[in-house]
Amino acid sequence: MHEPATRTGRLTARTVLLVVLGVLVALSAAIGLTARPRLEHWLRTTVIATLERRLDSDVDLRSISVTLGPVTRISGGPLTIRHRRRQDVAPLITLERFETTMTWRELLRRPRRVDTITLTGLAIVIPPSPAEGVPRFPRSDDEGRAADEGASEPQGSREDAARTPAAANRGEPPNVIIGRITADAATLVVLPRETRKLPRRFVLHRLAVRDITTDRPMAFATEVENPQPHGRIHTIGTFGPWNVEAPARTPLQADYRFVDADLSTIRGIAGIVQSTGRYGGVLERIEAIGTTTMPGFDLKVGGRPLPLSTRFTVVVDGTNGNTYIQPAEALLGAGTPIRVTGGIVKAEDRRGRTVDLAMGITAGRLEEVLALVMDGTPAMRGRIAVDAALLIPPGPLPVVERMELEGRFSLAETTFTSRVLQAKLDELSRRAQGRPEDPDVARVVSAFSGRFRMANGVIRFPALRFDVDGARVELAGHYAVRSQGLHFDGRVRLEAGLSRMVTGKKRWLLRPFDGLFRRQGATEFPIHIRGSVKDPEFGVDVKETLKRALIPGR
Repeated sequence: MHEPATRTGRLTARTVLLVVLGVLVALSAAIGLTARPRLEHWLRTTVIATLERRLDSDVDLRSISVTLGPVTRISGGPLTIRHRRRQDVAPLITLERFETTMTWRELLRRPRRVDTITLTGLAIVIPPSPAEGVPRFPRSDDEGRAADEGASEPQGSREDAARTPAAANRGEPPNVIIGRITADAATLVVLPRETRKLPRRFVLHRLAVRDITTDRPMAFATEVENPQPHGRIHTIGTFGPWNVEAPARTPLQADYRFVDADLSTIRGIAGIVQSTGRYGGVLERIEAIGTTTMPGFDLKVGGRPLPLSTRFTVVVDGTNGNTYIQPAEALLGAGTPIRVTGGIVKAEDRRGRTVDLAMGITAGRLEEVLALVMDGTPAMRGRIAVDAALLIPPGPLPVVERMELEGRFSLAETTFTSRVLQAKLDELSRRAQGRPEDPDVARVVSAFSGRFRMANGVIRFPALRFDVDGARVELAGHYAVRSQGLHFDGRVRLEAGLSRMVTGKKRWLLRPFDGLFRRQGATEFPIHIRGSVKDPEFGVDVKETLKRALIPGR
């Protein structure tokens, strides 16, 4: 008789429990519905106030959405941050959307700790810093060395940046610490100082920044899409603290790895580059130290690709991409060392960049230099030394037609790969020494020296000297790079008298005339060279020779 009452009691207790739970759920929902708008308003106000104070900027955050639960999901956007002192340029930061999750404990404690924020549509625009105090870039070797001796860090970089970033926030502890920010396909735009020039734009793939605050450096890792030469740079390092008054002077230090950079995106050259190194400074002035390797560097002027490796120190102006080399030590092929200083800078009056370099080669291999610019087998072998200035202005023409090259050179221990040329050289040496039939005078080596200037694809030699055993040739003329055409005039001075250069009866017939052609202890003839490297034509200017012989003092 008591069992039904017990069952009824149990049903009543269960019903009460369900009712209580339902009331609690309804109450929680009601509290959530009323509290969430207030929480969203409070979060939006707090985010805007914090960013405005920390970045000295005007901040516009359209909305924040909160999904309550044991783990609260927070998202928002779009977000725009504009520097108060630079209303004349694009916003400093724009963001389509951000999203994160937080527990209630993390939301309420101070400082608040946010583990991870995911960003979508991030764009950062760095305006140029004020003109005053902008570091000057040394151009010459002497200036570069003076800068290196005067400071271990790039001028105006780490020390200056350490004094100015977030100065207004010094001593104020951060009220929000972000553990990690991630973004994909973010963009970084560095504005030039001259508004008529194009900005520098970089795409940052898989950007990850850790320990984000405004009062100390932040660790970052990303892949940068480099526009020219095209390729991706993998880099990891530190960035900050943020320079509130001059964002372009925010410091950074990092290591990088440049993989499969395609030089063919630069008109006139080609090759695939691998490079590693480190860089540092501030956004508007970065100093990089590194190495590069290229299995096949090609000048695209008709030669063949050659291996090229370099060790370099460069300074990059982040506002315009101008690069100043201080210096670069390169090895072309197997044994041609090249030293380069100078700059690659934006052209003033046209689109593109001007290459302005000083180059030096000591004890290089002549055949490797020629192979880089000439088709087929190099015309000569030997040792080469060059001291030259190279200027390549921008433009649509092939690089060989835009290139301007001026300087001095010397060639030593030189032989010709052409049998025709070498045979003529051997014959010249034999006759010049008065041994026209001596078989031991063969494969003679020669030496060249002179001044040169290259423009419009033509190398002009205002003074060229050529020496072999027994003879000296002094010439002036030009050489066309593409056609390999030769056009030279000058004179040859020979040790032997005229009669000793021939054999048989000719020797006796010419002996009386030996004195007519002697000038300062040597036999001298005016000569010319025409044709091409593959088929040269040597000749003696007979009329001029007779005039010199018959007219005293000519």
